[in-house]
Amino acid sequence: MAVGPTPLAAILLVCLLAAGPAFASRTQPNAPVPAKPGAVVRALADAAYGDTLAALITNAAQRIDLAMFLFKTSPASDNQPARLVRDLVAARQRGVKVRVILEYSSHDEALNRANQETAQALRKGGVAVFFDSPGRTTHAKLAVIDRRYCLVGSHNLTQSALRYNHEFSLLLDNPPLAEEILAYMETVLH
Repeated sequence: MAVGPTPLAAILLVCLLAAGPAFASRTQPNAPVPAKPGAVVRALADAAYGDTLAALITNAAQRIDLAMFLFKTSPASDNQPARLVRDLVAARQRGVKVRVILEYSSHDEALNRANQETAQALRKGGVAVFFDSPGRTTHAKLAVIDRRYCLVGSHNLTQSALRYNHEFSLLLDNPPLAEEILAYMETVLH
């Protein structure tokens, strides 16, 4: 029996298709493209993701939800993931509800160490941090800001992904998609 796309994948596909030729042929990098009235799809290639996520965190008014396979910081002064930790803690301190879900691996101790170190820094700042079950890999890279802005794509929160790798993610201003992603995040916790 053939299995169709998940509801989340179907919604993402509809958003991309609704953007139509304007999405494929636009000449301005990272220019917002209307997917439907009130919705925007924006490509975030390579390093554009980190600055966009940082701006969304800084401007969040109510809630930030992240699910990341790898969130690895370092003490280097230019480390973008460490900056994001500070931004998330600052958001929490100004009253924004912040939740981070990270991968816990049954076989990759280096990944576990990196995620545990980040979790410790986040928790110290009052951020709620959860780990998935070691029996199932959560490879998702998702962010939902204020139940409206969705970031979906290939970026882990590592210096390599945010500065050097060829990565590609999408920013979608789409409250119904945000609710779908939040529902998916709940399944990761159970």
